[in-house]
Amino acid sequence: MRPNPLLPAFAALVIAGCGGPNDPAATASTETPAPAAKPAESPKPAESATPAGPFAARLDCVRKSGGVVLIGHRGGPTRDYPENAIETFARTYEAGTKVLEIDIAATKDRQLVLMHDDDLDRTTTGTGLVADHTLADIQSLKLETGTKLTNFSPPTLAAALDWAVKSGAILELDKKRSAPFASVISAIRAAKAENNVILITYTDDQAIEVHKSNPDLVITATIDSVARLDRLLAGGVKPDNLIAWTGVERPQPGLWQELSARGIESAFGTTGPRGTSLDTLYWEDREGSEFNALVDDGLAILVTGLTDKTGRQLAGPRQKSAACGL
Repeated sequence: MRPNPLLPAFAALVIAGCGGPNDPAATASTETPAPAAKPAESPKPAESATPAGPFAARLDCVRKSGGVVLIGHRGGPTRDYPENAIETFARTYEAGTKVLEIDIAATKDRQLVLMHDDDLDRTTTGTGLVADHTLADIQSLKLETGTKLTNFSPPTLAAALDWAVKSGAILELDKKRSAPFASVISAIRAAKAENNVILITYTDDQAIEVHKSNPDLVITATIDSVARLDRLLAGGVKPDNLIAWTGVERPQPGLWQELSARGIESAFGTTGPRGTSLDTLYWEDREGSEFNALVDDGLAILVTGLTDKTGRQLAGPRQKSAACGL
């Protein structure tokens, strides 16, 4: 449902996927959460969510049309809906955001669950490290939003993938160090979710290795220059299933345009700690035109913690993406 050229690639990916240490749920998906239209315990996929062709081809369509795909950071949590919960994914999806970034960790008994932190303390009713608890332990817990205790429990990756296949959603998979690529990919294959995932890679070597062994999967790789892209291509990565992750620190329109000319979609994040993220800064004047400028400058994929508000701001480009099946 995974940078500043002056920063190491891995550090920038951590910032993008993790926000910051003072970030209770990154920023809420919307400042005033929409009330649930139906019981959240039984999320139902939208009937109009049927994918229009292979995911990679739909991304190409978005890039060529000048549209933009929004990715809901940690699934698009709000004050009422916690991060990394299927109920949250359903709410965000039904509000119009079809791609959701999620976090994957391994339990003591090597099962894959959705959890951002190494420990359970911030987002659940449990305490201690995820790696010290079994799947049964973790599924007995309830998820918290930072302001509210919910009745939702941490889901498995398998359950999230099954939901994505049934709904037509796309999950960007940000695996933690405890979760091996091989296990994550096995879960994708078991769910037949190859057309419903983006797999984040964190180093050039990982991107090359994962792509060579799984050329049908769409991956992201950190690309902070055209030279970096050339190194990946020389290593065997094909552009068709490649998304360029370009960080969260500053927009790079020149790079986005060069990559687009070479058939590569660029992704950029406005997520981060509440006080300093671009999500926050761009909305300080309540106007949000900076998001439109990102799309005008060639950005095809935007990771945001404010999916509802930013989605309304980008209604025009998102109509073009909807015509592409995203």
